[in-house]
Amino acid sequence: MTPHDHDSAIDVAALAQAMSAFTQATSTMEEAYRRLEERVQSLDRELAEKNRRLALTTEYLTSLLESISDGCIAIDAAGAITHFNHAAGSILGYGPDDMIGRDFAQVFGRDFFQPSIPGVTHLRAKSGRPVPVNERNSPIADRQNRRLGHVKTFQDLSEIIALREQMRQVDRLAAIGEMAASVAHEIRNPLGGIRGFAALLARDIPETDPRHRLVEKIIAGTESLDHVVNELLEYTRPVELRLRPTPCADVVTAALTFIDLGAKDVAMRNEVDRGLKVLADPEKLRQVFLNILLNAVQSIDRAGEVRVRADADERFITVTIEDTGCGMTPEQRDRIFSPFYTTKEKGTGLGLAVSLKIVEAHGGAIEVATEPGRGAAVSVILPRAE
Repeated sequence: MTPHDHDSAIDVAALAQAMSAFTQATSTMEEAYRRLEERVQSLDRELAEKNRRLALTTEYLTSLLESISDGCIAIDAAGAITHFNHAAGSILGYGPDDMIGRDFAQVFGRDFFQPSIPGVTHLRAKSGRPVPVNERNSPIADRQNRRLGHVKTFQDLSEIIALREQMRQVDRLAAIGEMAASVAHEIRNPLGGIRGFAALLARDIPETDPRHRLVEKIIAGTESLDHVVNELLEYTRPVELRLRPTPCADVVTAALTFIDLGAKDVAMRNEVDRGLKVLADPEKLRQVFLNILLNAVQSIDRAGEVRVRADADERFITVTIEDTGCGMTPEQRDRIFSPFYTTKEKGTGLGLAVSLKIVEAHGGAIEVATEPGRGAAVSVILPRAE
């Protein structure tokens, strides 16, 4: 063997040894890669499971928050709204796009925190109406107790306040009822005597005598006072109804026959379809329409129009009386059904109050749409005869 052959044999042995080492290293790397791949897959499965659990937890917490009947509004440390639940949107009339990301003070026109004064606070609804609420504020912090923001929970007190007002109204009506019975007894007896003696005087005094006119004023005054007493008694008595299918057009026509326009040029239009029938007491319903029609005519200064129309759905018929009169302010509209409230010099303030009581006894309602100087539309909603 020559030196050259000996060196070649050494090179081949070294190469074989290197290849063996490379093969072993490759095998080791493949095993490590396989184990790494299995670990990554295991971590992916764990991550997917944790994400699934997190999604379920988030969905559960969101459902829990959305199912709460109290309103909830959360803000971050800068005062921007980060979350509000369905109840908050329903109470205040806002949607997600109206609130999320906006500054609380900008949306509601007040600071998040109110002075700790006992009583009702308010949050401004989307319509601009202040909503009375009972609110509580709590901080939001992470596990390291770092302040992330605050959450406000609140209850809408509108219904409770309305119920309290209704209870006060019931108490007032009870007192009025007791007073009305006493007034009717104490006034009607002497009133009848005054009217009887005045009638005798009117008979005995010639019409050409100036005193005859004074006697007529006494008789007119007694009739006016008797009318007030009758309205007061009507308002305080329970409403007794004799219900039957009643064409709305006939009742409106009957009410129109009692309207005295005097010197006014008012066009009265009855556009109610005769086929529309309500389940009602015709006499009581005529009184309702007459009271509303009288108010419509009196709201017109000299000339104008009063239009009566009707719409119907499957359950109710709505008879609307529209006029071109002076209209009402929002404050007047809110008080027109209160007993003894009137804007007329000779009004008793009981006509519309009695009308509302009669309509509610029928299971209906009265709605008013009006603006100052643009007339009014009073809608009487009653159940269909069908």
